[in-house]
Order: sequence, then structure tokens, then C-alpha cells
Amino acid sequence: LMATIFGGIHCMAWFFAFPTYQEQVLWQISAVTITCTPCLSSATAVLLDKLGTPYIVIVLVSASPFMLYITACAVLLVLMFITLRNLPPDAYKAVSWTSLVPHL
Repeated sequence: LMATIFGGIHCMAWFFAFPTYQEQVLWQISAVTITCTPCLSSATAVLLDKLGTPYIVIVLVSASPFMLYITACAVLLVLMFITLRNLPPDAYKAVSWTSLVPHL
């Protein structure tokens, strides 16, 4: 459940501005992968268990989506740092934080 919520949070950036179209598509694919992989893996394991599949096969089949999940997380991590190279000009403006606090 937490992994699906984690992926859903990353899906909120679906229409954000990215430096290139390829990076946006990579982000979208990785976000959907992170969102869907835990549920599909659990459903597959339950289905295989109901069919009487040996335990080792269930573990191996459930481990392959986990590797896909880890890869998608790594792609998102790299994309987060790569997109810092092309920030909008407003990101470099100095903020006067003391003017935002009413009692100072």
C-alpha cells in the first residue's frame, strides 16, 4: 500500500515541465511502474498460490517485479537530479523570509 501511494505521489508530476520530452516520458513510465508493480506482484502471488504453484516459483515470480520496482525508483532518483540543471529563473531569486513572519 505504501509503495503504491509513493508511486501515486510521483504521478502528480505527470504534466510538470521537464527539460526534454524523453525525460518526461521516462518519469511517466517510472511513476506508473512504481504505482502498479506492488499491486500486480501481490495479485500474481495470490493467484499462483490459489492455483497450487510451488512456493519457490511464487517467490521467483514475485521477485522479478521487485527488481523492476527498484529500477524505476533509481530512474526517478536520477531524473530528479538531472532536472536541476534547467531550473526556471524564479528559483534563483532570494526570498526575504523575515518579511513573511508577522511577529518579526
